[in-house]
Amino acid sequence: MSDELHQKLQSAGYGVSPNAKGRYIQGLIRLMGDLPSMDFLRDEYMIQLLSNAQLRKEKAFTYKQMHQIAHPEQETDRFYAQMQTLIAKGMFLRGYNLSCPVCDLDTWYSLSAVDEHVTCQGCRFEFQMPLTLPFAYRPNRLLVEALKSGAMTILLTALWLHEQDITMQWQTESVVYQGGLMTDIDIAAQVNGEMWLMECKDNFKTTDKALDELIEQLKTGQQIAQDIGASRYLFSTLIARPIPDRLADFLASQQIDVLGRTNLLSVTNSA
Repeated sequence: MSDELHQKLQSAGYGVSPNAKGRYIQGLIRLMGDLPSMDFLRDEYMIQLLSNAQLRKEKAFTYKQMHQIAHPEQETDRFYAQMQTLIAKGMFLRGYNLSCPVCDLDTWYSLSAVDEHVTCQGCRFEFQMPLTLPFAYRPNRLLVEALKSGAMTILLTALWLHEQDITMQWQTESVVYQGGLMTDIDIAAQVNGEMWLMECKDNFKTTDKALDELIEQLKTGQQIAQDIGASRYLFSTLIARPIPDRLADFLASQQIDVLGRTNLLSVTNSA
């Protein structure tokens, strides 16, 4: 599919190159085993956890702290099982948060870095492990970089595609350029022999300036879709707020199909 997309873009006068974000996303899928294994993203409490600002700075949390952030409520058993799987797959790394008794530096240490005595990563003082201490789980750096790049909506959109009653091949994140124009294609999919392009946003600002920029980005994406003969151009977003009227009117006027939060978090079976 990648070769066909490149050929279509080049035939229409566009240059194309891979994007690091696409490699992050493919790396996550490889880590989990396959795309369907990413369906834990469909749970609101997992989105809550993975949207945490401190987690996205690679802060390590205990299970109890992650539970408090996620608020799985009646789904505690499901959340526990999901976290076990994510830790087993390496999405989260097990270790300890330790505080040096000399310089007071709080640092996360992996299991492989600790013994009965631990060397402080700051002042290099050697201190004994506390007698009782819960595990702390740090997000994999790949997961962090992917999340900061908007991976949740891209992966959920790919899941939505995967579960349609269709024949589908897809790729994510190509940089497309022509003259002074440069933009990303979040998802390009070959669906029952037809090309679909998709723009994906976890969230977006709703100021006039931000909406102007988003609408221009969508216009560019739609123009590229038309230039390469794509039959469908879609906009998907996890934004929890209603889409602003101005953006909704633009999408409707341009006949750009929208996949909203409800679509992305639901199991679907028809296009």
